[in-house]
Amino acid sequence: TIVVDKDLPGGQVKVTHMVWNYPGYSEPISGYMLMHHMSEQAKAAGVNFKSAVDVTGIDLINKTVEIDGVETIHAKKIVIATGASPRNLGVKGETEYKGQGISYCATCDAKFYEGKHVVVIGGGNSAIEEALFITKFASKVTIVHQFDKLQANKVAQEKAFANPKIEFVFEHEPREFVKNGSTVNKVLVEDLRTKEYKTIECDGVFIFAGMTPNLGDFDNLLKLDKWGYVNVDNNMKTNIDDVFAVGDVAGKQFRQITTAVSDGTVAAITISKELEELN
Repeated sequence: TIVVDKDLPGGQVKVTHMVWNYPGYSEPISGYMLMHHMSEQAKAAGVNFKSAVDVTGIDLINKTVEIDGVETIHAKKIVIATGASPRNLGVKGETEYKGQGISYCATCDAKFYEGKHVVVIGGGNSAIEEALFITKFASKVTIVHQFDKLQANKVAQEKAFANPKIEFVFEHEPREFVKNGSTVNKVLVEDLRTKEYKTIECDGVFIFAGMTPNLGDFDNLLKLDKWGYVNVDNNMKTNIDDVFAVGDVAGKQFRQITTAVSDGTVAAITISKELEELN
C-alpha cells in the first residue's frame, strides 16, 4: 500500500487547531498530532508514504500514478482520497490565519470559543446550522451575509432568528481579517449599499462559503453527483473498475473525520477481499 500526497499527510485535519471529540481522546488534541499518530500507525503496519511530491500524471484506466515526472507506480487498485477544500473568499488574512482564529469546522473548533464572540461568514444551510451549533459554546455569534436575507432552509432560519445569541449583519462582506497576538480578533467588513467600512471585534471567525472537492488531477471519466463530488456505491466503488473514492471527495451526507475513516475501512476491506479472490 502506497500513499501519495502532494503535502504532508493529514489533509484538512492537520490544519485544524484542535480536535476535541475524536474517539479515544478524552482531552483535546491538535489536528496535526492526531494525523501524525495516524500516519505513524500506518507506517508501522507497512504503508509506504510518498509525501510532498508532485503528481505529474494519473491514469485511472491503466492504474498508474506518475510522481515528479520520474517515477511511475503501477497499482492493482486506486483509492482517491484527495478530500475537499473550503471555498476561499479571497479576503486578506484568510489564508495566512487559517487555524489561528479562522476555522471552517464548527464541530472541530466551536468548543474553544466558550463564552466568547464569534463571527460567522455565510447565510446558507451550513452557515446557519453551524452558527446554531456554535451558540452552544459562544456567548455571541455575529452572522455576516452578503445578501439582504438568508438562503438557509426555513427551519434553520427560524431557529437562528429566535436565538438571542445570534446577531445579523446583512448586505455586508468581509474585506480583511486582522490578527493581534495569537488569534484573529477583528473583521473589517464593507456595507455593500453605502460602501462604508466598519470593524467587528471578535475572538474568532468561522467561514462557511461552501466546499470544493479536490479533483483537479483527474480526468472527466469519473461520474460525479450534482454537487461535483464523486459518485460511489456502498463499497466506495466509483464507475471505473478498481477505482474507489473515500472521505470528503466522495458524495455523502456528512463529512467528519470519523466518516472519512469509515469510508477508508469499507474500501480497504473490499479491496482486500477482491485481491484475495484474485490469488
